[in-house]
Amino acid sequence: MSTELSAFWLPGGDDFLDVSDAFLDAAQDMEPGDIILTEDFTLYDAMSALEAMRTRSDPRLLLILIGDPRMDSGLILDDQAERPTFSPLAPLLPEEVCYILDRAVACEMEWHAGYTLSQTIYTCLYVHHLTDINPEASPCQENSQRDPARPLELITVVLSAAITGLLKCCDFAWRELNKGKLHDTEDWHSEKFEVSLMEGLPVTSVLSRLDDAKNWVRFLFPESSPWRRALLDRISLRIVRALLAAMLKSRLFSVSPLARESLQSIRSNLLPEPVPHSPATLAFDPHITRKLNSFMPLRAHCLPPQDLVWGALADLFDGWAEICQISSVTCLTTWKISGDLSASFSRPSRRPPFLRALAQSVSFANQRVLEVYQMSWLVDRFFVETIGIEYNALSAAADRADVSPLINIERKLSRMLLSNIQSAWFNPPRRRRFLAQSLLEWQELYHVTSIMAEKGSPAVSETHHLFIGAIPGAVLSWRLSVIREVLLSGFQLELYVKDEKPFVYWELSQVICEHLSTLAALDPVIPKGRLALGSAAILSLYRDSHTVLTTLLTQLTLPALHQPAERLALNFARRYKWAFRPQYARLRPQVVIPDLAAFVSASMDA
Repeated sequence: MSTELSAFWLPGGDDFLDVSDAFLDAAQDMEPGDIILTEDFTLYDAMSALEAMRTRSDPRLLLILIGDPRMDSGLILDDQAERPTFSPLAPLLPEEVCYILDRAVACEMEWHAGYTLSQTIYTCLYVHHLTDINPEASPCQENSQRDPARPLELITVVLSAAITGLLKCCDFAWRELNKGKLHDTEDWHSEKFEVSLMEGLPVTSVLSRLDDAKNWVRFLFPESSPWRRALLDRISLRIVRALLAAMLKSRLFSVSPLARESLQSIRSNLLPEPVPHSPATLAFDPHITRKLNSFMPLRAHCLPPQDLVWGALADLFDGWAEICQISSVTCLTTWKISGDLSASFSRPSRRPPFLRALAQSVSFANQRVLEVYQMSWLVDRFFVETIGIEYNALSAAADRADVSPLINIERKLSRMLLSNIQSAWFNPPRRRRFLAQSLLEWQELYHVTSIMAEKGSPAVSETHHLFIGAIPGAVLSWRLSVIREVLLSGFQLELYVKDEKPFVYWELSQVICEHLSTLAALDPVIPKGRLALGSAAILSLYRDSHTVLTTLLTQLTLPALHQPAERLALNFARRYKWAFRPQYARLRPQVVIPDLAAFVSASMDA
């Protein structure tokens, strides 16, 4: 037993025997990282027992746990134990209030980045003392007690309103994230730790308090103060954040310029830094998790520097602007291209979980697409944008050709289109899994529509025959685009080793060429004057440029291919198992199946 622990009182007495040698002998055959647990006894049970022992024993007892830093969440170091008592009504200078508001934004952005509320928002102690700094409940100061440099209203009016606005913004974001479009503990953390986010407070009340704070600074705060403009900018920024979070579109576009103006003004001026022993340094306690009800151990989180925070907030505004812009677009292809580009090239700070959930809500909510259209609108846009023909015209042609009614595939196609569009706002690993799994459904739909086209009555007009025959090609073109995204997503996720990249580039060239050929075959069906995806001039230019690019990349990466054939085959079977599912056996043969033998043959000829 260590001498450090023996100095404290331990439950059960202090006459313990040293069993270190016994444990060392028992662990001889174990590898680093191994753990042995009895049946129905998990690591969580072990930690719960240790935590129970700590809380029931002498408070001085320190349990030093080696391993995951989260296991040390209950550890209180001497410098933390000696932390001065926080006083919510301690007078503050205006620059100290600006510092607290800035770091509160840092907490907010870190929560949007995926950390828990207890590691971010709740570390601001004013969150837990809002009743103490409420202007209607705070004590009045006599004139003799007032410090002109530290007016109490900076806390009870300005800081109170800003923290209330912060919590309300988090409340709106929490509600959006909790709609089920993202995954709790994977994309974000829903646990509130029994702390209020102002759920029952109307947003109009929050905006009214922020307006009061802004008016107090504008009319009652000294105009000569160099921090007057800084306070106004930060209050304006919080007003904009509250409006955006509440999605009050009637005022959204009018406040967007104000948001950028306020942020630019804040970033262009000197950032406030509290002096040593300032009360502002006590406003945040990164170890607040020790005092909150939590279902999992959490480590203290270090907030990023403020310049990175403002950059992340600017990215958030840019991402918000993109969603607002695309929300008015009624082109299915634009949504798909925008989503694919955003998923592949946007910085993570421009795709926080909140915006990814919001984009999915904008695309479909309350059984309406873009808040207006029914699901059948997706099917109509799919055919119009692919082959230039309305769904009603295709449905009429199917009736005259005496084939299965298109209504039989309408519901499935609309669901697949919507899910495919929304998948662009999943997290990258889940997006890749979803797209790979959806390929079977696209193949099933291609199988059904191909049979339907073959069974058309020979007596039908040539126009109607072309219409029905174009439906499988439209489905196939979308399936090939999904295959392309599955292949490309592997680069984003860094799945491919050097030996795999030559085949991926080669396979990409095969998929894209087949995709363009499919669209070119649909070009004669497109009515004159209609613009669809099959424009011959664009396809020819795109095909030539992409063929050169993929061929060049394949040639550049071929020298890295030096694994034995057996290893390549094993990696191939593992990486492309999505293309060889047994369900494909009952369907029409796939187009452009990953073919390692064809690649090896082509490489030898190169």
